[in-house]
Amino acid sequence: MKKNVIVSLADSNYFPLLEELIDSIKKFKESNNVAICILDAGLTQVQKEKLLVKVDEIKSAKWDIEVPGHKIKGKEWLKSQ
Repeated sequence: MKKNVIVSLADSNYFPLLEELIDSIKKFKESNNVAICILDAGLTQVQKEKLLVKVDEIKSAKWDIEVPGHKIKGKEWLKSQ
């Protein structure tokens, strides 16, 4: 088990930035001892499959609060705000 974890959240619109972040972390040998976990707030299946070879785990973001639909307008990631 790795001692440290980096957790990030993204939807499909932010996938390029998320991938860039992960690749940047992986450039350093110290990243071998760091788990990278992603909260999925709307990634596509293709994007998740691409990330699975780079990260330790991908989980769908689950929220323990109710957020009215008119506030998020179909953008699941807004619940994180």
